[in-house]
Amino acid sequence: MPAREVTIEHLEPTAMKLEDWRQILRLAKTHSTTLGFLPDSAFADRLRKRTLVAARVDGEVVGYCLYDLPRAGHIKLVHVCVADDARGLGAGKALIDAAILRNPAAIGVLAYCRRDYEGLDRFWESAGLAPRGEKAGRAVAGSILCAWWRPLGGLDLLEEAAMGAGLPLVAYDTNVVADLYASTSVNRPDRESSIGLLAGWLQAAIVPVVSPRVDVELNAISDRGERELQRERSQELTRLRSTRADDDTLLKQLLERVGDSALALDESLRNDFCHLVDAITAGASFVVTNDEGFIRAATRALPDGTGVRVVRPHELVAEMLNRLDLPTFRSRLIESLDLEWRPASAWPIAELASKFVTHETQERASTLARRLRAEISQHPTTTRVLSDPSGRPLAVVAEEIRGPALQVSIVRIVRGESSTTIALQLARHLRSVARQNGLTTVVVADAQRGPVIQAALAQDGYVGSDQPCATLIDERASARKYDLPVVDGDPDLQAVRELERRLWPLVLIDLAVPTYVIPVQPGFAELLFGIDRGALWSDRKRGLGLSREHVYYSGSSRPLPEQGSRILWYVCRASECVAGVASC
Repeated sequence: MPAREVTIEHLEPTAMKLEDWRQILRLAKTHSTTLGFLPDSAFADRLRKRTLVAARVDGEVVGYCLYDLPRAGHIKLVHVCVADDARGLGAGKALIDAAILRNPAAIGVLAYCRRDYEGLDRFWESAGLAPRGEKAGRAVAGSILCAWWRPLGGLDLLEEAAMGAGLPLVAYDTNVVADLYASTSVNRPDRESSIGLLAGWLQAAIVPVVSPRVDVELNAISDRGERELQRERSQELTRLRSTRADDDTLLKQLLERVGDSALALDESLRNDFCHLVDAITAGASFVVTNDEGFIRAATRALPDGTGVRVVRPHELVAEMLNRLDLPTFRSRLIESLDLEWRPASAWPIAELASKFVTHETQERASTLARRLRAEISQHPTTTRVLSDPSGRPLAVVAEEIRGPALQVSIVRIVRGESSTTIALQLARHLRSVARQNGLTTVVVADAQRGPVIQAALAQDGYVGSDQPCATLIDERASARKYDLPVVDGDPDLQAVRELERRLWPLVLIDLAVPTYVIPVQPGFAELLFGIDRGALWSDRKRGLGLSREHVYYSGSSRPLPEQGSRILWYVCRASECVAGVASC
């Protein structure tokens, strides 16, 4: 059966046929429940102004469009009506297109439609319109009218400034927009990960944009207050100009590559790919989403050379950080042992979650993965993995500066024979990072840190069980300043050691403490004190670290200094210099 052809024409008052006029009025009265009532004079007025368009099939009027041309310069659609038996032929969109074609100088198309008229959202979107706001309707029952808008003509000043900035366009899909702009009462599991997109350095390096499809999906939020809040807050994001209404070839091609079976299992993929197609058309570099299904489908469907990547928020942060080559923190404290700090974004999140999940607390790997994504997104330079020369992850740490404190939200170690040593090293490492930044406190807020780390923190002087805290006092002070127990007229050395351990790097002076001066060869000094990477590491067991709690001697027959002694190391070039490692 041949397809029914639709013809469109603007009606002229001098050539108007009586039967056409009757058919248009009959359609208006038949659909007055959804269109709203207009007197015959309103139709006659539009006919005189030549803003009445008719759609015909086989010579019969099956639809019409009434529109106005306000002084603001846009096309205001008053009625768009198509007979029930003529729907699906594209007549409605063709009527709107005819109005646009007749008025090439128009800056946009505007239509108001009641929210409670179901099924019309798809029609307006198919015609290229997207919801931009709402107002109260005239109905006694308190209807709400949604404003649908399609921009026309050239880019406005804001669009031109954004699109011409020379920065990568980054399109957010609706779940990311909701993460960023929903009220705090709305449960958003990936909110913390998406919040990293708001970092000042990142906002200065990209142009955040959204597809008009975002407005369609926000419009589907049932709670009016939440709907208006997210719509208002997200207006700071530039809206792309979608071409899907005029050419949906690319969308069809990508959905075909996804496959009918995948689309049947996840109906939201069709909407997701609307975001993707609009991003591709606009020349975006990234589409950012937290939808794992969308990411997998896009990876399969996108042909080579498309120029756009679908990524999670933390992956965008890591990518842009690499592009900008921003300085990152590199600690030599543990690097001196031939271990290296690298950004956590260099590892697959699933691998890190599997290695560092704390089974003792019944933590789930998926929960840790979400936390890691959030930390990488918000703190990309201070969420790091400690790895050995083969790239094997040994520890992961996420930290940030909050006022005078170093807040550690994640600290984990790998299981194995070196776990205790690494945990002790990390305890001191966190203190050193705080000291380097002029901070006075380290707070370990990782509630799933595990028993080995908990024991190491306690051994290093951290106080508290829920959120262990280390206080730093960076000074050399007289023991008289502190209320310490006294033995034979002098401060008790055990109390001195405990205080210095708890308040490192505090050092108490004016004490009757045995003091030793011990020479050390340059190579050992480099290894043991983190001055530079040493060449003698291969002579020591991998994973063995310097700790203030341990003493190691190499080739020495000299007796150990008594416990609590002060040791002053100095570098000696003489070949007979004896190497040692110790701490009081």
